[in-house]
Amino acid sequence: MHLSLTSAIQKWQMEFSKNGRVMCWTVMERSTWQLLKAEGKLTCPIGDACDDPIFQDAYAWMKNSMASAGIVAPTHGLSPWWCWITRGQNHPEPFIEDVEGLRDPVVLQLAVPSEQVVLSCFDLWHFVLNKWYVWSSELDEQDFDRAKENAGEGSDAAVQLQQRMQHSWSAVFELDQTVVDMGPFETKSIQGCFWTLRLEYVTAVIEPIALTSYP
Repeated sequence: MHLSLTSAIQKWQMEFSKNGRVMCWTVMERSTWQLLKAEGKLTCPIGDACDDPIFQDAYAWMKNSMASAGIVAPTHGLSPWWCWITRGQNHPEPFIEDVEGLRDPVVLQLAVPSEQVVLSCFDLWHFVLNKWYVWSSELDEQDFDRAKENAGEGSDAAVQLQQRMQHSWSAVFELDQTVVDMGPFETKSIQGCFWTLRLEYVTAVIEPIALTSYP
């Protein structure tokens, strides 16, 4: 039986919590790090985020999911901060490839209060980005595909399928689930989202030269 969205989120907040904090890593421009040191805390306005407009529905879904679990943005017009909880098996911090595209990147190691960060499966997140259905079995996948073929565009059936698909996305928060063959828990890449980055969360600053390459 699937956990409720809130229960799934809270389960993994507690699972990864050490002394009430979740260890994570976030990549940013050095200028943003300098601004954090000057300001003491930062939120991320949507206009400053690197969220691809093509995926705006996916990011809106994530923000709504966070709000449904009681993790509400401090003000309107914000994008959450994204971070890595685990990047790969026995490799929690980012790889050198994760800083590509930034002009002068730096990686911050953080200890964020566990109740503020929402953990999700990085690979299953691509189902949300691409608007794919997260099936629970082969028969479930086949049933959804048949229903999709028979549903007329804009029909009540199509609306119900859209709702069914979005409901399936809650699997991204169930990190120990085994749907769509995402592999064992130990090998999963786990990401996190939180709203406010505070200087006090920073436990280390990692230069890109110290990062290893993706295997």
